[in-house]
Amino acid sequence: MCERELMDRPRGKNPHRSHVLAALIAFLIPIGVTSSVSAATPLSGAVPTGHDPRGQRRDPASHVRNKLEVASDPSGPVSATEPAQRLASSAPPTATASPEAPAVVGWGQNLSGQLGGGFFNNYVTWPVLGPAFTGVKGLTVGYHFSLALLEDGTVHGWGSNSFGQLGDGLRAESLTPMEVVGLTGVTAVAASGMHTVALLGDGTVATWGANIFGQLGNGTTGAGSEYLRYSSTVPVYLKSLSGVVAVAAGGANDAALLRDGTVMAWGENSAGQIGDGTTTEKDVPTKVHGLSNVKAIAIGGFASHGGHLLALLNDGTVMAVGTNRSGQLGDGTTENRSVPVPVKGLSGVVAVSASQSHSMALLSDGTIRAWGNNASGELGVGAGPEACSTALTRWACSRVPARVEALGNVTSVSAGWRFSLAVSAGRLFSWGSNEFGRLGNGTILSSSLPVAAGPSSVMSVAAGEEHSVALLSRGAPAPEVEMSSGVGSLTISWRSSYLSEQWDLARRPVTDPRSKWCERVALPAATRSYTLSGLTSGQPYEVIVRNALFGYRIMIGTPG
Repeated sequence: MCERELMDRPRGKNPHRSHVLAALIAFLIPIGVTSSVSAATPLSGAVPTGHDPRGQRRDPASHVRNKLEVASDPSGPVSATEPAQRLASSAPPTATASPEAPAVVGWGQNLSGQLGGGFFNNYVTWPVLGPAFTGVKGLTVGYHFSLALLEDGTVHGWGSNSFGQLGDGLRAESLTPMEVVGLTGVTAVAASGMHTVALLGDGTVATWGANIFGQLGNGTTGAGSEYLRYSSTVPVYLKSLSGVVAVAAGGANDAALLRDGTVMAWGENSAGQIGDGTTTEKDVPTKVHGLSNVKAIAIGGFASHGGHLLALLNDGTVMAVGTNRSGQLGDGTTENRSVPVPVKGLSGVVAVSASQSHSMALLSDGTIRAWGNNASGELGVGAGPEACSTALTRWACSRVPARVEALGNVTSVSAGWRFSLAVSAGRLFSWGSNEFGRLGNGTILSSSLPVAAGPSSVMSVAAGEEHSVALLSRGAPAPEVEMSSGVGSLTISWRSSYLSEQWDLARRPVTDPRSKWCERVALPAATRSYTLSGLTSGQPYEVIVRNALFGYRIMIGTPG
């Protein structure tokens, strides 16, 4: 065993994971029946698994430990400020990346394997290599699951699947990508909460997953003891919709942009987010009042209640409807709206993004505007005034768009729950809450201003509630790694031309390959050598060298 082992996170203890599921208990559990919602993590060193159709975890490919490999980082680099329990994780997975080819990476919460590396653990604070796909066209994330749209028109998902949100015909969590059953010709896909919506090349729409609030749009809905009966593990096709050019998903809502510039929406409607002037749930697509000349849409909302819709018009202005408790509609008030209202002071907008309680707009000049909740610094404008309140509490927010002064030349934005992401000159920037490593910068320190995070060569990002994924324009060739031994020490040296990413190094005894990785250290990007000292002479050790761009390499050495 390691001389200085890293502590496990207590099994079943994750008070943060239940914020969505707890809110759904009233809908999911019949009266008189109690349920315990917990998030178990594996014992340290446990081999990663998935679920089979009987509810057992599905095993990914086995890992060969005595070979030099290129694979996904099982836990990300370590900051000296991080708690020790964060460092315990499952055994290394087997996902690989092709040098110089586009690569998928993920970070944040990983209790369901939603990062796609073939392993599960508490959370990861630095982007780790995800599934190795050929021809990724787009990425999207829901609550603890992720999806990739490939250039061949198929969709593949991984992570949580309790409502069938992966679309593979099962309700079994998967640590490796599963292809959505019978779905081809897809041109766009959007996920949120526990459901997914896809746009097909013929302008029609398919949905799958949870249907507690009619978010599948197929005329059915079911809660309480009926929630599984009305959910769908395979795509259902919405015959009432045609001529669709874009889709968006919120926590319990969906929307479709039609070719004529109008918008249809369906699902939960307690805050009027459907935009038809009512607060009545809609289980079929319903026309949003007063919208025309729309060219893009976005939805934000929780899986249990509320939400808001943003509509970007052809003239570069934005309309908003729905929940407005934190000013996320940007109309200068905190009143919910059941019909769209203009967002104040916006023009020249080219893209919009919405989370549960804040909104973002990317302008044609490469700058960002953000509005809504700022309690966690998610607007990127520093600690703002407590402009929002109820009878019991006050919190920071902005009721109108505010400029994110620290960033320019931005090409992509994505709003997550209590945090935000942006890409500028191929580099990832993040701000807001860093619980679960949401910011992807190798720490759990939150920031109310943008911080550089993750690898370079980022093409697009998708922010979720507690995790995110990104598509890189290229992977990287694995480094050449060498090891030399000294008295009670091992020196590891590596050669690589990539200097922009942080390195991570750890070791463990070969005699106990299921033990924890020990003495992890985060190393500056320019580091090319490190010596592990205080080792037992004659005892063989595994040493792992990792980097977000290429994954990791493992070597075995014996101190003299």
